[in-house]
Amino acid sequence: MQKCRGLLELGNSVLESCGSFFDPAMLAQLDAALAHEFAAQARARADDAAGELDSAIRGGRSAETLAALSERLSAAKSAASKAEARFAQATDVIAPLGGNPTSAGFDAVAVGQISAATLIDVIDKLETAKNAMAAAQAHAQTLFVASQRLSQAQVGVPKERIGKGIAHQVALARHESPHRGRQLCELAEVLVRELPCSMDAFSRGSLNEFRARIVATETVFLSFEDRARVDRCISGDVGAVELMGTRELRAAARKAAYQLDPEAFVKRGQKAVGDRYVSLRPAADGMTFLTALIPLKQGVRILNTLTKVAQSARAAGDERSKGQVMADALMHRLIQHAACDDGAGTISDHRGAPAPGADGAGGGWPGAVREPWCTAVREPEIALELVMTDRSLFGSDNEPAVLVGYEPIPAPTARDMILQPDTAADGFSPRVWLKRLFTHPDSNALLAMDSRARVFPEGMKEFIRLRDQRCQTLYCDAPIREFDHIKSYAAGGPTTTENGQGLCTDCNQAKEAPGWQFQRGTGPAGEGWATETTTPTGRRYVSVAPPLPGSPGRNPGRSKKRRC
Repeated sequence: MQKCRGLLELGNSVLESCGSFFDPAMLAQLDAALAHEFAAQARARADDAAGELDSAIRGGRSAETLAALSERLSAAKSAASKAEARFAQATDVIAPLGGNPTSAGFDAVAVGQISAATLIDVIDKLETAKNAMAAAQAHAQTLFVASQRLSQAQVGVPKERIGKGIAHQVALARHESPHRGRQLCELAEVLVRELPCSMDAFSRGSLNEFRARIVATETVFLSFEDRARVDRCISGDVGAVELMGTRELRAAARKAAYQLDPEAFVKRGQKAVGDRYVSLRPAADGMTFLTALIPLKQGVRILNTLTKVAQSARAAGDERSKGQVMADALMHRLIQHAACDDGAGTISDHRGAPAPGADGAGGGWPGAVREPWCTAVREPEIALELVMTDRSLFGSDNEPAVLVGYEPIPAPTARDMILQPDTAADGFSPRVWLKRLFTHPDSNALLAMDSRARVFPEGMKEFIRLRDQRCQTLYCDAPIREFDHIKSYAAGGPTTTENGQGLCTDCNQAKEAPGWQFQRGTGPAGEGWATETTTPTGRRYVSVAPPLPGSPGRNPGRSKKRRC
């Protein structure tokens, strides 16, 4: 109990420190300094415009030129006036918040003393401390549950009723619903009793509660011994698991669990098909979230079909965004198209109101149309890119395959998608194309691939996308949307696969900000392609492309990224 009292005192101290950390006057000083900078730049542009107009007048330029320069000067003066007004508004806020505005409008000395590097250190340390506190909370929950079960047994509660009401107390203490309280208690029990390495990483602040749940969820079907093996594999190296992104951690845990018990993994996936459902929940501004839990193959096809529809519409001049077109196409197909008998008796069964007959009958449902439309989708040209070894494809090897842009999938599932297309289920009979990838025999890094299918620039993009698989920014699991020069083209960087990386749009735009630096490197022990990123505050991060199937001696839990 002494440790409990110590944690209580620490919690009170942390609450007090966190509550007094923020100084709103300092934030106001920073806002005023930024407004001052914008105002100074606007004044400089107005002065430049006035100088150009004066030079034009002295040089006897044409009336049209003078009119254009005069209009430019007027716009610059108007922008400068607005910037000055915003600066004045920003300085007016400082004093009411307890700050000391100077004759310049803000305290330049105080603003200059703010250290971005120190602030990012505070953010990092608080994140670690927050995770460690959540781990202590999990330990406390496990002890609380055990003590309450003992107390109930001591007062004569029947064995089958022991445990009632315990999770409700935890839920109240954590300001959560009873259902959420039960989930939190179950997670704490699993982590403390069955996943010691993950719990240790959690206690050190290297894992947060959400990621710890991923390890627990992905190993739920394993025996106690196999679960412990996956736990050591994934979380045995605390420094490595700390730098895994959420999607990377889930993939590593799933792959390790599959390799230990592939039969149970596949059976679990087959059973999960029975859990498919569609739900609707409210969103802001009169919108809703329509969610569907469906098998992987059908989900990928739906997304690829909608993507293809959106790309075609945009190429034809449609002014809607890609997301808008995809949403509209989904609504149209589900609302306007009549149901049919395709896939009868399978998971793709979507029978409903009969399609209109040849005699023009409406089928008995309001708003029926004459065309025999249905919800079936036939898009044989859509590519599902699977990366797997020849041993897994044609032999009995159980090395998981990689569905590019998604996650590793079991080898039997990948073989079925390629060798046994399920034509009876959804009327979809795809053509299968094989493309060879050549990897290094030691590091398994992607070196080359067949390129006859595409011209060189597109082939290079495909190579980078297959090699990197997802955005190469540390912790970012977003799909690759753009292909970037690590050393910029303007700085002399060549357009080669060695100097290329796949990024999402947001990360590619972020790296254009001042102070970011990038260079090509190699992963730990020469494993794969790596990119070293240096942020404006001087922190360095190394991101390594995830391994392809068939990695020799590769630990599936080893981090592919690291922070320096």
